[in-house]
Amino acid sequence: MKLFVLLIMIGLLFLLSGTLFNHVLSQVQYQVNSIFIGILSNGDSIVQYDLKLKPETQQIALPLIGGNVNDILVRNYLSKSLVYTFNSLSNEIKINSQNESQIRITYQTPDLVDKHEREWSFFIDSAFPFTVKLPNDAVVTNLGEQSPALIRKLGGQNLLSFDKGKISLDYVIGYAGTREQATISINSAELDLSKAENEHVGINLDEVKSILRNARGAMNQSNFIEAERLANNATDISRRITESFETSKDLINNATRKIKEAQAINVDFSEASEFVSKSNIEFSHGNYPKASEYASLAINSIDATKQKEPLANSGSTATLLLIPLLAAIVFLIIFKYRRKIIPNLKRNSTNDPMDSDLTPKPLKDVVFNGRESSIREHANNDNANTNQSDLHKLVADIIEKKGNLKQEEKEILLFISDKEGAAFEGEIRNKFIMPKTSLWRLVKRLERENLIEVIKIGGQNLIKLKIE
Repeated sequence: MKLFVLLIMIGLLFLLSGTLFNHVLSQVQYQVNSIFIGILSNGDSIVQYDLKLKPETQQIALPLIGGNVNDILVRNYLSKSLVYTFNSLSNEIKINSQNESQIRITYQTPDLVDKHEREWSFFIDSAFPFTVKLPNDAVVTNLGEQSPALIRKLGGQNLLSFDKGKISLDYVIGYAGTREQATISINSAELDLSKAENEHVGINLDEVKSILRNARGAMNQSNFIEAERLANNATDISRRITESFETSKDLINNATRKIKEAQAINVDFSEASEFVSKSNIEFSHGNYPKASEYASLAINSIDATKQKEPLANSGSTATLLLIPLLAAIVFLIIFKYRRKIIPNLKRNSTNDPMDSDLTPKPLKDVVFNGRESSIREHANNDNANTNQSDLHKLVADIIEKKGNLKQEEKEILLFISDKEGAAFEGEIRNKFIMPKTSLWRLVKRLERENLIEVIKIGGQNLIKLKIE
């Protein structure tokens, strides 16, 4: 009899040791990356395990949280379903992992929340750290003995992260105004503030800090309702300022980039540059909405200027196209004019009766008959008009002393004297209606006689008396 009992005890020992060995072996074969518990408004919980498996693992065994487990899904990272078996007595699941590296287990259980009238209690004894999300309208009334290691926001509700161990918390659906809920709200707002300052360098969150100080003050005065309200308000403002900060920053960078592009293509960016300067000032003062407004005005200014530039360029292009056409027309007119005029000028210059010594005497007398009369009138005026200039008298005396001057030379000298001793070649030619070549030969003769000198002024010939 004793031997029989001993054999039974040995068998049970082997059985227990085998089960324990398999459990330890399973733990070696996988690692729990995370456990997420989402509590629904009816008190049921959705539990999700994310596991990382050792290479070449064929099968794992894992105890699940909760007694009554339903709707189990086991999938790899590509959402491919894997084969499993579940023992409801031991609450253990065995999975044919098929050499997968990552596995996700999802199921639903009603056993994690104890519903007692309006106040419900969540309790879990977990061997691994986990995160729990309460219903959106839940308010914590008691955090239990172990406070959350981390509080962060997901949607409109807090995510509470706990270390492994026995965790409990009480909550109600709706508004509570308790110390616990106010503490969670303040801690969550401070966490958001710290995260915003770390991720958005230079952001101005003075308004949020001021509200949180007031929330702490209300908390110290046991005004939990006001403390919670202020903390939630601080969280909302922190998010709004963060979004406005990033928006204005992006707009300023965009406007600055557009200014550089406009500068590269010679587009006027003066107005846009002024707007960007104002935007930077508002940004440095923490007025991010106003900074965004000025940056948007800068962008619109550059875009509007670019739209005007093609119209101006098209007008300039049309003008540039017309210039060669007009030049061609003018060239043709000049060309035709020169064909008609130049031969006549050459003929006049070679057969000019004033310059040719072969011209018959009577023709000279006829041509310069009027000019001789003019000379005589000048001489008579010299005697009669006592107010005549000394220069005119001097030129008239030289003309009388010079016996070799031609009639046209005398008259030109008198004309220059009337012009205060200097006249442009064009004036002389217009006065006496002489071809340019004929006048130039006459000027050169007077220059050889040392009576005049030619001075170049701005591309024109100034004929000046040279009388000592």
